[in-house]
Amino acid sequence: MGCQASKEDPPTVITSLCVSGVMSKACWRVTYTPDHVCALKGTSVDLSCSYTHPAEHTVRTSVWFIKQKADGEPLDVREDEEYHGRVQDTQNSQNNCSLRITNLRETDAQTYRFRFYTDGCDYTGEPGVTLSVTDLKVTVSDWTDQDMELSCNTTCTLSNNPTYIWYKNGQRVNECKSASCSVAAVSGEVSYSCAVEGHESLRSPPVYSPKNTRAVVHPCGNIMQGDSVTLSCSSDADPPVHTYSWFKQRESTDTLLTTSQNYSISDINTNHNGLYYCTAHNQLGRQHSTPVHLNLLRKCYVYCSFTLKLKDYFHMSAFSRKK
Repeated sequence: MGCQASKEDPPTVITSLCVSGVMSKACWRVTYTPDHVCALKGTSVDLSCSYTHPAEHTVRTSVWFIKQKADGEPLDVREDEEYHGRVQDTQNSQNNCSLRITNLRETDAQTYRFRFYTDGCDYTGEPGVTLSVTDLKVTVSDWTDQDMELSCNTTCTLSNNPTYIWYKNGQRVNECKSASCSVAAVSGEVSYSCAVEGHESLRSPPVYSPKNTRAVVHPCGNIMQGDSVTLSCSSDADPPVHTYSWFKQRESTDTLLTTSQNYSISDINTNHNGLYYCTAHNQLGRQHSTPVHLNLLRKCYVYCSFTLKLKDYFHMSAFSRKK
């Protein structure tokens, strides 16, 4: 026999069914505190609730569940393969019905309900407690050549108002303890990540300035006068590179050729000989590639060398026959 609140009752954190008797008024009730919980992926969370029932009934068993069996009965999360070894009851009093989930996964983001069975009937607390699971992600905003604002973002507001920890190149930044951190721009490679105090091993993926910036020439091999070539730049960066630039080295000041990832030269000639390099730039900094050298082989030079070798061959052959 089920004891359920009226369907006309609006869903609340406390759900109850009160039965009036001759001498008293007894309630079936489940209270979730709070009814929404946000926790960090990889950590543990306690879903807390308490329940009441008429004194003349005795609780035989109880379950936490998110889905039902084929017969319509709740499937105890302790029997669910996805939660094997990760859930346990943490009730510390007779009418406490708290549940602990460890090593949280993204798939654990569900609505959890508590149901208890008595010798008279059973009761499910609606609407349950909603669990959200988040990871950490750093974003960069309001950046200039002097400074920038870093944010440690979550997809929900973490419970218990945690203290945030920031890392620069793997070292803790003591000046920042909130979800936002203002940092000065620096030269050279740099990376930032964040974590929550008490869970320092669960750091966010880092954001970092460009690294492994590389310049290549297509096609590779010997380049002849009149050919067409393309210089291509690649780099590893997060946030992604927003500007690529190509330069030609000069004795005085290097010449900016283009602000795109590729630079193409058609009908190439000896004026294009020289060293070329690219830069990759994102919000956290920039990096130069190692220069590549364009050095043309003149087609006429190759032809003349080949002709000279043929003349030498015929001359040597004639000399051998005379002997």
